[in-house]
Amino acid sequence: MLNAKEINLVGLAIALLFIGCVEPFEAEVLDFENALVVDARLTNEVKQQQISLSRSYRFGTEALLPETDASVQIIDENGTTYPFVEDEPGFYKSTSAFAAQPNVGYELSISTTSGTLYQSETVVTPESVAIKELKAELDVSDSGEEGLQIALTNESARSEATYFRVEYEETYKIIAPFYNPSEFEVVDSLYFTIGDQDSFEINIIGRTEEAQTCYGTNISTAILLSDSEGNSGGQTGKTTVRFLRSDEFMISHRYSILVKQFGLTQEAHGYYATLDDFSSSEGVFSEVQPGFLKGNITALNSDELVLGYFEVASVNTKRYFFNYTDFFPQNPLPPYPINCEPTGAPPLISYNPHIDGEYIVDEASPQSPLLNGILSGAIAYHAINEEYVESEDVIQPPAGEAPYFVKATPCIDCRALGSNVKPDFWVE
Repeated sequence: MLNAKEINLVGLAIALLFIGCVEPFEAEVLDFENALVVDARLTNEVKQQQISLSRSYRFGTEALLPETDASVQIIDENGTTYPFVEDEPGFYKSTSAFAAQPNVGYELSISTTSGTLYQSETVVTPESVAIKELKAELDVSDSGEEGLQIALTNESARSEATYFRVEYEETYKIIAPFYNPSEFEVVDSLYFTIGDQDSFEINIIGRTEEAQTCYGTNISTAILLSDSEGNSGGQTGKTTVRFLRSDEFMISHRYSILVKQFGLTQEAHGYYATLDDFSSSEGVFSEVQPGFLKGNITALNSDELVLGYFEVASVNTKRYFFNYTDFFPQNPLPPYPINCEPTGAPPLISYNPHIDGEYIVDEASPQSPLLNGILSGAIAYHAINEEYVESEDVIQPPAGEAPYFVKATPCIDCRALGSNVKPDFWVE
């Protein structure tokens, strides 16, 4: 699927060499400001298929402009039409659920409000190849780091080459190392006024929501391609999906990865290989202006350029779980992403030194470091400060400065790093 980075990077005028017989796409250096950007993938999954349309932008700007009120449809080689309706600005969903059928050709047709017609080449649904195995194994990276290699292998009875693109979604358990079943409750967040130094109120109450165990999720962004060329019987061999260092926080407790493998046509594989080559060619972009990577969609009644590719793919998925102790039973847990050692005691009120050496409250602009930290979400309740002595005498900050000890919120409340809702697929 195209993203802003990919759109900015496509189209450098350089010669590319590819492994095997994958045919490279030609890149042209052209001005493609205000070109139509098409993000269209039809799969063999029975669902409401989705297509997004937008307009390209001048290099260096931040957002795409959605292409609204377009007429979008997919037509198969038997003449069946699948219309799409705009669900959100620039996002179009098929009016009914359907799936790409094996060995059937499909075309994408688009008509915009400006009257421009766009059509894709006919794309035939490639063979569906099942994932035979997905697992993690101990490995050492090229840089000498110990970790886990997550790899998949396929099985296919075909002898000719098949092509794939792989995406993944990883989910991992987060356990707050200094979880406390109690938390701050800000009853009144108004600062004291002159003559009233007790107008805000903070209580300690029991938690009503899960905050000890959460779940984080990451989605792959890199282009990962593989093919079965050079392997007997159509076997693709092993494809490395992910390498995780042994000190990676995500695998501290329990980790799961869902791998999606998209069977591609040779032409789609070549397109993504070219796109990947552009995005990984560091050092070139400061010297060569971004240009245009021609896909398989053209404007029929104008010379307007089109960015994107109409992809028809067969999808296979597999999920894998493991615990950190399955592979590193003797190792200490990987470090938490937040340094949780510091424990603070923010004062209730900020005191300013007076000319006679005493400390007084700045009544013109009163501040409460404790209240500010709570309201900003930076700190969470850790423990009672037993050394704190409450006093009405505001001559100098009392010993211990504050009635509560605090830590950085992620150390106590896992919701700062993930969701406290357990995923439906999660198993222990």
